[in-house]
Amino acid sequence: MSVLSPEVEDLVESGAFALIDLIRFDLPGKTVGYHRGGRKFTYNGLEYLPNRFLESGEAVGAVGIAVTTRTIVFSNIPVTDPEDAIARIEEFNYQNSPVIITTLAGEPNTSNVVGVLVSTIYEIDQVRYNEGAISGSERTLTMMIDLQPPGRSARGSTGVKRSSAEQKFDNGPTDTGLEHVATNATIPEEWGQVSR
Repeated sequence: MSVLSPEVEDLVESGAFALIDLIRFDLPGKTVGYHRGGRKFTYNGLEYLPNRFLESGEAVGAVGIAVTTRTIVFSNIPVTDPEDAIARIEEFNYQNSPVIITTLAGEPNTSNVVGVLVSTIYEIDQVRYNEGAISGSERTLTMMIDLQPPGRSARGSTGVKRSSAEQKFDNGPTDTGLEHVATNATIPEEWGQVSR
């Protein structure tokens, strides 16, 4: 069963289409988007900033309790644009913020978007930096943002207690099984059958 719109499916079947890679960050108090084009691009009401989004990275699979991860890469940090939230990501409480990576299908040699080819939701796990050479009096950084899929498997590895509403979203509407998880490192709590 296809999840593509008929218009996108027809475009893909034609064999001639353009790909537009977008990435959207929903940081606390700020939503910002980036793409790999040369000028600003507006899609679904959000203006995507150009040029600094280098790689969307490959999804790295895992076995056992490990989760699938993905690393995205940005260049030229810092910048002077006050709207560029990624350049000042450390000002935000970014851990577990949603990130949406989308590939749009468009008509070749135009700026006409036909529809979404693929879209994936992640959460920010960590941010790492590589220092570049000094140019003048400034040093630029390449920033790598490690992403994990949202949900209980990724959240279990962050050490962050989520709200009970989010726990119920992952499990059941009346689930209170992890109600005391924030205290289990300091207060002994008995779970299940206890033999004495």
